[in-house]
Amino acid sequence: MDINRIVFILFLYLVLYIGLVLLKPNILYERGQDMLRPFGVGYKNTTILPLWLASILLAIFSYFVVLYVIHLRYQTIFIAA
Repeated sequence: MDINRIVFILFLYLVLYIGLVLLKPNILYERGQDMLRPFGVGYKNTTILPLWLASILLAIFSYFVVLYVIHLRYQTIFIAA
């Protein structure tokens, strides 16, 4: 993989992650507190999307967004080694 792709992927991931941590959405954090919600289903103070899972999904999302933008710009193969 080209080093520029890796840099763009990491930059986009860090921007999205920092934005997520600064916004503190209610699905990840307790209301009125700066505590993360634990992973779980069926309880009032748990969530199905903890921060560790959100960060994994953000990494996958940023990877595919950068590959798609490169594909649109250079008309290359979408997923290339």
